[in-house]
Parts: sequence; structure tokens; C-alpha cells
Amino acid sequence: MSQSYSVTPRKTDLTKSQKELLAAMVAGDQLLATRLVDDAISLRWEPSFVYVHLIGHCLTEIGSRWHAGELNIATEHRATQISLRLLSMAHDSYLSGRRIGRSAIITSVEGDNHVIGGLTFADLLRFEGWDVHFLGADSPVDSIVELVEKDSPELVGLSVTTEQFVPNAVATVDALKNLPTPPVVVVGGAAATSDSIPTADFCSTDAVEVVGWTQAHFNLDESSMSIEIMLVELGVRIQSLRKDRGLSQQGLAADAGLDRSYVSAIEHGKQNVSFATLKGISDALGVGVSELISG
Repeated sequence: MSQSYSVTPRKTDLTKSQKELLAAMVAGDQLLATRLVDDAISLRWEPSFVYVHLIGHCLTEIGSRWHAGELNIATEHRATQISLRLLSMAHDSYLSGRRIGRSAIITSVEGDNHVIGGLTFADLLRFEGWDVHFLGADSPVDSIVELVEKDSPELVGLSVTTEQFVPNAVATVDALKNLPTPPVVVVGGAAATSDSIPTADFCSTDAVEVVGWTQAHFNLDESSMSIEIMLVELGVRIQSLRKDRGLSQQGLAADAGLDRSYVSAIEHGKQNVSFATLKGISDALGVGVSELISG
């Protein structure tokens, strides 16, 4: 995750935003809800606070009020649609283009029509540089297994929100673990517990905790990032900056005093680079070396 979005909001600020967003979502005020979330992003809040502790918190509260008979189903559905638009906006704001060369498939289990939890986990992984294929809700066991066999992701994330669908989660995990080369399988959602889904590698009702476990399991914390991953990220940033400036690889190579094939190798994360090379590229792109390195 980019350090530019690493602010932990004060508890008073978070509580105030939660109350205001909850009121806006219940009232169906899309414009106010958008402004409130945009304000949080502008203050550089870390993504999990926007996704889980702000939008997710409000949705949970609205769901509780619906179950208690305080809100009707139309109001709950409207709030869900507002939330999806807010998450889409947050996704576009936070996504940095960082890539670490790891892939994941995320979906809700068969029968489970809830999509927000899986989408939250998918986006939080994307912000950590994962290539994520999000399937949405209610994915049949056989179709998940077939896609995993075809794409060979390192990770499969399942969402299960009610106990009714826990047997489907167990069936999916067991089918995946029976593959010749099984992926790591994590399960999140309100009904995700290690007691009920014992064959999963990790279960938690907290999406942030699942992301943390995943990063640790794959040794992907910032301090242990491999040179291969850093080169891939550097290449993605250089390519993005080059295209933003309307330069071809040949044009960038000429401006930086390099061969085009050398620039191509850098952009694909296949080439170690010296400081002199970085300086030449950064000058050609009109940015500082530090921006080129850290994004």
C-alpha cells in the first residue's frame, strides 16, 4: 500500500464520519455520502478505514436495523447500492498500479448473494499489489474449481456471510484442497470460523485480519519485499509515466540515452538498474528519482 494513504483517523473523526455517512445512506443521499467518503480519502485515510470501518460499519448497522424491523428492505437495498458506488469511487482513488506478481480469485460461496465482503477483500488485496479476479456472489463449487485449475492462482478467498451457506464453503475448500496443486484458501465473512471450516488455511470475520494473515503468509510485508517485486513495480511506474506523457519506448530511450530493448526490459521488471540509469529516465520523464522509486 502506498505510504501516501496511511493515515489512521482519530477515533472522534471516525465516529463523526460514521454517524454522518449512516444518516446519508439511510436517507438515500448519494451526493452527501460521496462527499463524506471523498473527504476521508482526501485526508489520506488508510484504505481499510474507508472500506471496513466507515462504509462497512454503516452497512452492518443498516442491516441490523433492518433485521430489527426499524428499516424496510427497500431502504436497505438502496443503501447497498450507494455503498457499491462509494466502493467503486474508493477503488479508483486508491489503486496505484503496484503489482507484486501474485494472483488471487475472490468470490462469495454458492448460494450466498452478498457481495460487499468479497469486494472489500478483493480491493484491499489489489491495493497491496495483487492481481485479483473477483467473481462476485453465488459462485458454484465446480465453476470455482474449474477456474482455479485453469488460472492457477496462489490464493483463493471465499466469503460466507450466514451459517446457512457454511456447508457450501466447506465443500468449496475441500474441493480446492483436493487439486494436485492446491492454492492457499482463506475464508472471510460473518460466518467464517476455523471451527466450522477447519480445512481452510485461515478464517476470520475481519477482512483486515485476513489481508494481514495473507501478506504475512506470503512474506509480503514491506521489509521483506523481494528485488523481483520491486523491479516489477518500478517497471509499471515507468511505463505508466511514459504513456501519460505520450512517449513511445523508443522516445523514452532516446531522451534517456538508452536502447529501446533496455527500456522494454525495465518496464517488464526484467532488468536491474543503476542510479545513473534511474536518473536518466527520471529526467526524461520530468520527475524526481524518489518519485520514480516510491511512486
